Amino acid sequence: MANEMKRSRKRRRAQGIPMLLMIVLLIIALVMGGLAGFAIARKADPTRAQLLKANARILELENTLTLIGFSPDTDSPEEWLSEMGGSEGDDIASELSGGYDDSEQEVWGDEDLLSGTLDEGGEPVVVAEFDGGELLSTEVIPEYNDQLTTLILSGANVDDVSDSVLNSVLHYLAGEKIIARKAAELGLDKLSDEDLKDIEAEAAEVYAEQLNYYSAFVTKPGMDEAEIQEAAAQESGVTLEDIKEELKASWPTKKFYDYTVKDVTVTDAEIQKYYRDTLAEQKESYTQNHDEYEFAHTDGELLLYNLEGYRAVRNLLIPFSSDEDAAKASGLLEQIEALDPIGDADKIRDLQSELDPLYAPLEKTAQQVVKKLQDGEDFLSLMDAYGEDEAMLSDPARTEGYYISDDSYLFSAEFIEGSMLLEQPGDVSSPLRSSAGLHLTQYVSDVTPGEVPLESVYEQIKDAALAQKQDDYYDQATDALLDAANVKYYPERLQ
Repeated sequence: MANEMKRSRKRRRAQGIPMLLMIVLLIIALVMGGLAGFAIARKADPTRAQLLKANARILELENTLTLIGFSPDTDSPEEWLSEMGGSEGDDIASELSGGYDDSEQEVWGDEDLLSGTLDEGGEPVVVAEFDGGELLSTEVIPEYNDQLTTLILSGANVDDVSDSVLNSVLHYLAGEKIIARKAAELGLDKLSDEDLKDIEAEAAEVYAEQLNYYSAFVTKPGMDEAEIQEAAAQESGVTLEDIKEELKASWPTKKFYDYTVKDVTVTDAEIQKYYRDTLAEQKESYTQNHDEYEFAHTDGELLLYNLEGYRAVRNLLIPFSSDEDAAKASGLLEQIEALDPIGDADKIRDLQSELDPLYAPLEKTAQQVVKKLQDGEDFLSLMDAYGEDEAMLSDPARTEGYYISDDSYLFSAEFIEGSMLLEQPGDVSSPLRSSAGLHLTQYVSDVTPGEVPLESVYEQIKDAALAQKQDDYYDQATDALLDAANVKYYPERLQ
């Protein structure tokens, strides 16, 4: 139960991911071998770990939609599949996955995809009660369906996780109500001018993230920034006022958390233990799964262990001007990659001749960038002016670049090979092709392998150890609140 309570303090992305989009993301996950980790979570926990893994992979996959030919102009997966091949998208998943036989498993059948979700209609019934309050089915079912669907899309078996998800949601939502009541008793439900100011600032940040999230699906050639934002706002269906109201409703819970943990401190021994434990976890995880290491760095996580053979490179991406060109390039590159460089040389040459016109406009831009570099202009300033890799707009990627090695597979083979051929830090590659466009990469530095000493990350570790201890203390406090409230659950009323 303690783990579920933590969710009340974490901001959820407004409105989540639309169901149709999630289905399409699953298509991509199934057919893109390089991101197969999305389909099967590696962690043991059948609910929270898979949910967190699914959310992380969904965010990574969202950015690939337009690059493989999916149009942002329709909500219909059938129309998306049709655009990818065949008059009605016939057998396109099989073609993309290299011969997937849908006679063996009906991936898109309702029974396989959404079995276990609950009907949101019908009269509300009490599914939990506690001293002074109750929880209704109409409050539980949307949250349960949302979490269960996310787990299904991450590869979980409905029969294995449905009961635990339901119990988790019941505990979490009942806890939210009990905490809100306690916050009101303490007067924390009254929002001060400072609270409202903080809410305004956070709402603006969340809304900007929301617009950025949807902009990838609405952007068309010729649209200016204002038009993109307007289209993204319409696509999301969420307004700044919606976010403000949601934050106002949850703010007393945030204040209750701060009130509860205000006296919690952390000792030097606890800081050292947190460091040792985290280092051991990272060493085991990253050694077994190099992609976890690369994702962790790109996501800005604090790394305590670095793998051998890695270097940091910045990426100046010059993208295709249309989704159509990106999709054509992606298809041709996949065909070339599948051929034998020696035995299929003629076929490769023919495919390259089809690729060249697609990259020609991008190469003109790349030549301009190279000329400016030769004239002494700074790579970072040119990356700001010409590059369109959003990850490069903020740290750690902007300062440190991406961490790559000869064994990386999160980037195209040409990107990796061209970047690893650079001899000295500061060197810039020739234009490198990928399904995203052309890349000019800069060799930033070598990554020092092995353990990162505690003294070099002491303050970050101290903050993390304190946050964990505060969370644990808060969980114990809220567990006591729930015990004192005499909560009774009736999950059978939802069956």
